[in-house]
Amino acid sequence: MAEYTISTASGDDWPVLPRDDFPAVLQPRSFACNAIEGDGDHSFRTGNTTVSASWELAGTWYVHVDGAPSLDAADAIVAEMALQLGDATGMTANYYRITD
Repeated sequence: MAEYTISTASGDDWPVLPRDDFPAVLQPRSFACNAIEGDGDHSFRTGNTTVSASWELAGTWYVHVDGAPSLDAADAIVAEMALQLGDATGMTANYYRITD
């Protein structure tokens, strides 16, 4: 299990995203993903990996990745989530692994 945060590079709040946009923005396009019922604001599976994303404190998404084959695989999922979130909002995103 690995946990991450995704924040704006500027430290500003993220613009509000409509909940209907979560699959397109948060599910990495280069992975086969399926939305699932789960914890957080949006959860999905890719292979044997379950990912949940929650809007947390101002300007921060919290991401929990469970079942990834490696930390590199978990990092790749979250890196793409951050990139897509930045593209969708016009902001630059940074992600940080907070636990392994």
